[in-house]
Amino acid sequence: MVAGRRIRFTAVLVAVVFALTGFSSSGHGHGSKSSGSGSGGGCSSSKKRSSYNSNNSSTNNSSTNNSNGGGKSTPSPSKSAGPPAHAQVVTCAGPGSPKAVLKVTSDVDTSRLIDVPVVFQGASGVVERTSVRVSLKARETQTVTAAMVQKDKAAEVTSCVLGTIN
Repeated sequence: MVAGRRIRFTAVLVAVVFALTGFSSSGHGHGSKSSGSGSGGGCSSSKKRSSYNSNNSSTNNSSTNNSNGGGKSTPSPSKSAGPPAHAQVVTCAGPGSPKAVLKVTSDVDTSRLIDVPVVFQGASGVVERTSVRVSLKARETQTVTAAMVQKDKAAEVTSCVLGTIN
């Protein structure tokens, strides 16, 4: 009689362990550990399982942080807001004009020193690269000039392309 109870206890224990660790019945391994939500279980492919793991852990972390803090958690605007400014080409260099005129606008609420990369391009590729440094106040717009160093190559320029502002 003791052996029968022991076998039943072992079977129940194995079933509980499988349920808690997310083993699937199809023999594909195990999924992520469930955090008591009742969902989960095994996944049919490792690709799906790994995306579930990363999504599940980030969801759990954010809900844990929010419940401990008692309020909303908002990301820092400087990390996810993008570049501190944007620019556009007003006029490009070309024959007789070895410079580009740019309009640069600050997108942040603080003063910043901004570098605007400019590429002077011609029919056969890059003619010259330069960068213009601009000091902008919060939300300010300035018009600046990006001069070519090799002025004799201005006739080769067909377009001006702005790089990413950091």
